Amino acid sequence: MSFLSKVRNEFSTFLPSEKRFFFFILFVAFCVAAEYGITRPASNALCITLFSSKIFPWLWIATVPLNLLVVSFYTRFLPSIGPLKMLGILASITVAVNTLASFLIPTFPNFTLFQFIWKDIYVLFMYKQLWSLVHSTISASKAKYLYGIIYAMGTVGTLTGGLLPSFFAKKLGSEQLFLFTLPIYILLFLFYRKAFQHSTVSAQGLAQSFPQEKPGKLGPIFRTPLLFSVLALVILMQSSIALIEYQFNIHIEQHVTDLDLRTQYVGRMLSLTNILSGGLQFVGSFLLIHTLGIRGSHLLIPLLLLVNAAGMAFMPSFALISFSIVFIKAIDFSLFGVVREMLYIPMKLDEKFRAKAVIDVFAYRTSKALASLFILGLQLFAGMQLLAWVSYATVAILILWASVVWFLLRKHYPAPAKLID
Repeated sequence: MSFLSKVRNEFSTFLPSEKRFFFFILFVAFCVAAEYGITRPASNALCITLFSSKIFPWLWIATVPLNLLVVSFYTRFLPSIGPLKMLGILASITVAVNTLASFLIPTFPNFTLFQFIWKDIYVLFMYKQLWSLVHSTISASKAKYLYGIIYAMGTVGTLTGGLLPSFFAKKLGSEQLFLFTLPIYILLFLFYRKAFQHSTVSAQGLAQSFPQEKPGKLGPIFRTPLLFSVLALVILMQSSIALIEYQFNIHIEQHVTDLDLRTQYVGRMLSLTNILSGGLQFVGSFLLIHTLGIRGSHLLIPLLLLVNAAGMAFMPSFALISFSIVFIKAIDFSLFGVVREMLYIPMKLDEKFRAKAVIDVFAYRTSKALASLFILGLQLFAGMQLLAWVSYATVAILILWASVVWFLLRKHYPAPAKLID
């Protein structure tokens, strides 16, 4: 039976409320990705043009305290206000920041730095809110068919949104792209509200599901082996991305000097990333999980990235580093994202919401800060060999990642081909 036939058969077993939930959650994924596809290239290009690529390690470090503040707020107040109001608050702040950025940056360039930092935080919260609701509504048996489709809808959103910076950044101006956040996020909130109404999560049920622990406490993560495994995988993946992204930013600063052309180049790179990840989401994740299982799929990912990183370490070039950032981002947005999200399925509701926020938001960005400290340390003695050392470090991290998968996930998925039933 083909993949599409299996999806149709699976979808036919859905209750009417489940079908409506899935319909609206697809549009939530589309809106989150489309907005980010518009604003991310502009944010990156503005930082490089105004402050050079050397600013990025410092910005990734500066993200940590704001990230901690927002995650603490989230874990403290989520049980009392619920995910719908929480999403509304975070979306409103994002609209305010991006709208201000479009007007302030021409006369107050330093506001670019704050917008960049917030950009690295808010998109993770939007995705976290989406996936926490999905994990709490879609059963494990349906997840292996539908998670890839949700990710793929996000890819369609990124490709659609990416058309603006890819082809119209020169005409519109990079700063004006931030104005698109308002209309898209209005739609995002409306779709999320509809999805929430058809989900199995209610505000009362959510509040009662949380244990009486101190808000934002990290204890549950380290007490649960599977959560600790997810934490380790996220840190290793994002550290790898940070090292490759740093190299890419240096190369694009050297090879593309015009602001709006940089926005267009980054936009087109993001479009290529999502074309590749879209194919992996629609077909690759389904085939990978059913062929290798959860643990085998998690093991294959660092091995694929290791081949790419080794090539980049021994044959560095702008073309190869461009391909490398496309490849690792595509894997992150597709195969890694799908198999990582499936690890959350057997967890408790509190783990799917609050512990997931600590991992998928705080740890996600703090990993970049750790990589930044490593880069800044290398700058003290590596000199002209800085990029080479960064490449070698990427290879080492990927080897460590494969080792972590082999040992940490062995207890939960002892056979590489074992699936979630």
